[in-house]
Formats: sequence, C-alpha cells, structure tokens
Amino acid sequence: MKLYELCGFDKRRFSPYCWRTRMALAIKAIEVESVPVGFIQIPHICDGTGKTVPTLQTAAGAIVDSFEIARHLDKVHPANPLFRGEAAEAHCRLIQGWADTAVLGGVSSLIIMDIWSVLRQEDKDYFRTTREKRFGKTLEQFQAGREDRVAGFNSLTLAPAKRALAHGDWLGGSQPDYSDCILFGTLMWPHVVSDFSVLQDGPVMDWFRRCLQLMTSEAEVQALLAT
Repeated sequence: MKLYELCGFDKRRFSPYCWRTRMALAIKAIEVESVPVGFIQIPHICDGTGKTVPTLQTAAGAIVDSFEIARHLDKVHPANPLFRGEAAEAHCRLIQGWADTAVLGGVSSLIIMDIWSVLRQEDKDYFRTTREKRFGKTLEQFQAGREDRVAGFNSLTLAPAKRALAHGDWLGGSQPDYSDCILFGTLMWPHVVSDFSVLQDGPVMDWFRRCLQLMTSEAEVQALLAT
C-alpha cells in the first residue's frame, strides 16, 4: 500500500489528517510506502482519484479521507481495532467534529505563518491566496497576537480533552483508539512546522508524549523526542 502525504520543502510531513492516519497505522502495526506530495500535486494523486490527503492506494483502489482509511484498516486488518464497536465509531465522529472545528481552527491561528514558511516554493502562492480568501485577512494578520491567545487555547479549547484524560491514559479508554489518532494528528501539526509552544505542560501534553512513544520509527517523531 502507498500513503500519499502532504510534505514541505524538506520532506517533513505536516498534515494533521495524514498524522491521524500515521498514528492509526502505528496502533495496528501496519507498514505502508510513503509518497510525499505538495499542495499543487494533490489533484493528480492516483490519476485524479485522490483529491485530498491522506490518500491510501490499495490493490482494490484509492481510499480518500483519514476517517475512511481508518475504517478500511479495521475491515482488512481486524487486529488492534481502531473502533471497538458501533458506539466507539460514533464517539470518534464526535471527537472529529470538535477537532476539525475548535481545535484545528485554534491551532491554525497560532501557526499559519510557520506553515507557509516550510512549504515548497511552488505551493506558497496557492496556500497564501486560498487561506487569505478564507480568513478575510493576510496570514500575518491572522497569526498576530498568538502569544496572548495560546493560554486560552490550552485552558478552554482543549478543556474537553483535559477532563477526559484526568480519568485515563487515552481518549479511547484503557488503550488508544481512533479518537486518540484524531486529536494527536491535529496537535502533531504545530509540533512539526513550528518552534512556537502551542501545547503547554499538563494532562494533554503528557498524553501527547505517550502518543509519540507509539511512533518512534517516524523521523519527525524522532526529532521531537530528541529535543
């Protein structure tokens, strides 16, 4: 299998959605071939079949969307399940909704210029144009004042995770499941592209370090553990 992943100019993988899949693969002990792509290459993945990343290319065809990839992995590799029952999948959908709105939006405003700085040169104009249209302001304006906002991100935006992790090591319960992958991928994003400390010490940081220990073969994880 091949996994198409969004990468910067130095091949570092930074997509929050791709890191969700990376952690899912680690939980299930599945190895795949990584194929790095830039933003403007995405529409051409698998002859145009994969329109977003991650895209998993299998013998049966391309699977697009990190959640659908996780469901596929459970179907074809039942060991170490990412979804332990119907209720668990519904729980993961809830976590995904929160992560894709509140958490991802909060992180974006803290690191948007850092993302731009690690992009391939051919991707920079695309990224700036599309994001500035979305935000209604320049990237610089969108990120301005992040030092004053990061404490609120940790105390308010991440409050649901802090409360859950006060009762166990994982969002999935006694062992990690796909809900852990979802939040981990979202928080791995700033750790890969930025030197700005988005995640402060506490239960979520402790949990994040446990997630890293599941993925010590990944170059980006090794770099974090070495600091």
